[in-house]
Amino acid sequence: MNPPVVFILAVLIYLTKGLYLGKFIGPFRRRFGEITGYWIAMSIFTVVFAVFITLLYPKLYFIHWSFPADYFLIFLSLSILTVVPAILELKKLAGSEANYNEEFELSKNMSFGQAAFLQIISAALPEELVFRYIFLGLLSLWNPFAGLLALSLFFGLAHKFAHPERSWKVLLSNTLAGFVLGLAYLYTKSLLVVMAIHWLDNMIFWAYIKYDRARKAIGVAVALSLLSPVVLWDQTARFIEYLRDIFSLSGLLWGIVLGFAMLGVVYTGIKALRGRSGR
Repeated sequence: MNPPVVFILAVLIYLTKGLYLGKFIGPFRRRFGEITGYWIAMSIFTVVFAVFITLLYPKLYFIHWSFPADYFLIFLSLSILTVVPAILELKKLAGSEANYNEEFELSKNMSFGQAAFLQIISAALPEELVFRYIFLGLLSLWNPFAGLLALSLFFGLAHKFAHPERSWKVLLSNTLAGFVLGLAYLYTKSLLVVMAIHWLDNMIFWAYIKYDRARKAIGVAVALSLLSPVVLWDQTARFIEYLRDIFSLSGLLWGIVLGFAMLGVVYTGIKALRGRSGR
């Protein structure tokens, strides 16, 4: 099988997981609670899923188990900058004016340890294994830029299905974050780097929500971190050159087509399930 065929198979297995994981998730929810139990089960499934796809197509395993600190700092800075389109809305979310502030009540009541663990099992581990290692990894063996763009669009815009209240500014921010994480993975080939960036981004926002009095200090610390691409300009120039090398017009067009095709499949599936349930 070639990478696109394995990719299609992987997407179908992942998108239909709700049809066959119910009985597997149930015991975890009863043992660890509704939210934590669900994500523990999903993390286990994701690891098994990644191993299965790797055995099916061993060339997918091109990762490096290294942690280049310089590129970690650069891509962390860029991922933080992706919040710019949604900065005003995120400030509202963290404040009392938010219309759906209840969504963040759980975050405010969590300890650091609880939040850190939840962000690992709900975002850093499962999303990076699926979106970067499996999906982007497979597509990059066919067309790196098409894969990068397609997965960025899917990663960002698919948040609308799980969070219908999110504005397009927030979805744009999610899409840009997906692009940065994807580029970081393709360039460094390090899952540890993208997992750490994803986890830290989410923890920064958790801290911003939880610690009202520390928001200015958090803002200053984050602002200082944005100097990394300038201070480490040689490394920044290298990954920019890499991005130029993988760019192609065909990759751009295929990326857009694949990204929206994946979104269309998910949307059609959701509509079908709602039709069956009469909703």
